[in-house]
Amino acid sequence: MLIRFASRRDGAALGAYLERLLHFDKGSVVRFVGVGPAAAAYSGPPFGGQTVLALRLSALQQGTEPFDVTVLAGKLLDNLSRDEGELLVPDTMVGGPSWAGLLPPRTGWTRVGLISVRELGRAAAQGNADFRFRALGLDRAGLDALGEEIWSRPVEAAQEADSDAAPLTLRTAHAAQALGFLGPDSEQTEELAQLARIGRWLRVDAPYGTVLQRD
Repeated sequence: MLIRFASRRDGAALGAYLERLLHFDKGSVVRFVGVGPAAAAYSGPPFGGQTVLALRLSALQQGTEPFDVTVLAGKLLDNLSRDEGELLVPDTMVGGPSWAGLLPPRTGWTRVGLISVRELGRAAAQGNADFRFRALGLDRAGLDALGEEIWSRPVEAAQEADSDAAPLTLRTAHAAQALGFLGPDSEQTEELAQLARIGRWLRVDAPYGTVLQRD
């Protein structure tokens, strides 16, 4: 199935996202869903544990037929023509990661607050700095335990009205930063990210992509 993006910019943005995923994990998998004039590329970034998904939306030309495939990110990237602004959608793979069958709802979200992109960037940078400082000399089990301790910390700047809700974590901020969703100069920008919830899911809509955290 050949699809065409609303603009070449949409195709280029999808390509940049796929390249980021492959930089961290050559075997990255994407669930690519097209509904109406939009396509959603979901992924489970390798530093997200079992609780974080990434999402990049792309605008499609009107009249595109619906599709839903789970594919290797590398295969999707190979089938993307950025110059032409089109993509040959591969056949869905057999099997796939467990997260691909547990996507959050597309609608019904409730806005619960805002957080500055600067604070997200600073939180991610602090988490990385803490990990590097304390990681020296640790074995694999120690590194895993340290990572879980650091990335499970709450982002203190993320204030919501519902104090009983699970907090936004450094793991989520780190995923947004690593995948380029916060932009090229996240610790200096004045932009804001929107927070929304539905059920067990917290959604962070950053300037260049979305991260989804499951409680």
